[in-house]
Amino acid sequence: MGFTTPSYSLKDLFARAERGELQLPDFQREYIWDVDRVRTLVTSVLRGYPVGSFLALDTRNAPMRFRPRPLEGLRPGDREPGLLLLDGQQRLTSLYHAFKGDGVIPSLDYLGRRIERRFFVDVRAAVSADPMPVESVFAVDLDGQVRSHFGPQIDGGITSRADMLTHGVVPISTLLWKEGADLLIDLAAESEDPGMREAVKAFQHSVLRWLPAYDVPVIRIDRETSQIGVGQIFAHANSAGVQMDVFELLTAVFASEDPEFKLSEHFAAQEARLREYPALDNIGRIEYLRALSLLLTSREGHAVGHRGDILNISLSQYLDHAEELTDAFVAAAEFLAERCILGVDQVPYSAQIVPLATILARLAEDPAVLEQQEAKDRLNRWFWSGVFGELYGAHAPSIRAGLDVTQVTPWVRGETEAVPRTVTDASFAESRLHTATAESGVYRGLYALLMARGALDWRTGKPFTRETIGELLPRFHTVFPREFCLAAGADEQLADSVLNRTPMGRRTDVVMENNEPKRYLPRLQSKSLMDDAEFDAMLRGHEIRPADLLNSDWEGFINFRREHFVGIIEYALDKAVERDVRDAE
Repeated sequence: MGFTTPSYSLKDLFARAERGELQLPDFQREYIWDVDRVRTLVTSVLRGYPVGSFLALDTRNAPMRFRPRPLEGLRPGDREPGLLLLDGQQRLTSLYHAFKGDGVIPSLDYLGRRIERRFFVDVRAAVSADPMPVESVFAVDLDGQVRSHFGPQIDGGITSRADMLTHGVVPISTLLWKEGADLLIDLAAESEDPGMREAVKAFQHSVLRWLPAYDVPVIRIDRETSQIGVGQIFAHANSAGVQMDVFELLTAVFASEDPEFKLSEHFAAQEARLREYPALDNIGRIEYLRALSLLLTSREGHAVGHRGDILNISLSQYLDHAEELTDAFVAAAEFLAERCILGVDQVPYSAQIVPLATILARLAEDPAVLEQQEAKDRLNRWFWSGVFGELYGAHAPSIRAGLDVTQVTPWVRGETEAVPRTVTDASFAESRLHTATAESGVYRGLYALLMARGALDWRTGKPFTRETIGELLPRFHTVFPREFCLAAGADEQLADSVLNRTPMGRRTDVVMENNEPKRYLPRLQSKSLMDDAEFDAMLRGHEIRPADLLNSDWEGFINFRREHFVGIIEYALDKAVERDVRDAE
């Protein structure tokens, strides 16, 4: 792979785009820059500041990998491009329309509504300070009315050349061409204001003289660069612009194999099945493709699922394995449901569902595997290791996902005794029970585990299952009201912690009315129609000692619960928890 970095003047870039020599790959999004970004870009060019480099793939005399399309507003015919612009679409489109033709830019306002604007420069304001003030560049609508904040006050707008001369403004679209020079000459010649003549002279010296030589570096990627290389380069270069994703890039790759195939339409059918399971709501098209890459590569060696690896997927591979992968995600949703993880707000880490689905797809190659208790236990241990070790809360979990697919699959099958890295990496400190917040895997994991271990709703005595969850609408609610805890001098963080929370139906916490336990328990028991023994057993199912609630014993409640939560987590991880908390701390 190689690249060169030539620079091109704006006129050269515009001409290449008009001829069709420079086009966009079809996967690029439409032009969506708002008018303020365009104004800033135009001002940067007029100041002589760099606007960054463009990134283009050299396609001369090479098979077309991506279906091309011209810049917005251009009609160059059927010519095949010699350069495909991978990064810089928004900037080049903005510059082309601002500095060329009628100067009308199809932009967006601050609310995202479609608008059309032309840009002008106020000559006197442009040379009033160094660097050129941003407000010297302003936008007008198609009726010539000034629409920029801090733009000049021009009654009646700018509708003619005479208006331009009267107010000392020049269209940006003329500055690269003879028309702009002529307008400035007339502006100086017809003005009776010596200050205006000096402003025109300064503008010609500081802006117009060198503007035709303004150029932009273009990183030209060699045509021999592999598809995966192009994808990786594109993904990194595009991260600072209008964010693209690998799904759109793969859409173009598949279109080059079969112009009639629409990846978005095919994926929509797969996604419809995923949306039947609320726990999968954060599994979108990128996560789906990452899982597919993990699945395909795991059958050949080490599983990998980075953006560049996804681009190695062929259309035939996608079509051959899409249904298999969707089935695996459904199996993952069932796995989660068995652990009372039914909604997306209960999922500890959606990122962990990607390797989970992939592992389940690999295990499905031999359906007898998960009929064995040891295999189930190992898969369970890996899952909770990721949750309580908080190993999928990292910024970039794709590396761990690949390792897990590679290591967990043979371990669960019993083909190796080598314990997967995630299982060995997982550790838990007791003090985390004090600090875990609602967005953490620990918080959501304990919420699910309590329900899965048989916790019942206090008011109805019903279990939390997929059949009852719509009726109960459970929450991870505080047992001792926060107000009571703070009034009693309890630590605020501890009052909000998982130790003071348990699954409750929505109507159950309404009955509690922020009272302390010894006041609300009798009322709840009377509504539950349970006798004392049954109600006490129900409380124990929440890892609560009944006497602590009947006496509103905050310290006894916390110490008992912390000890039991540690035991639950140790059982899930199959390893000891770091004991770093003293009782009543």
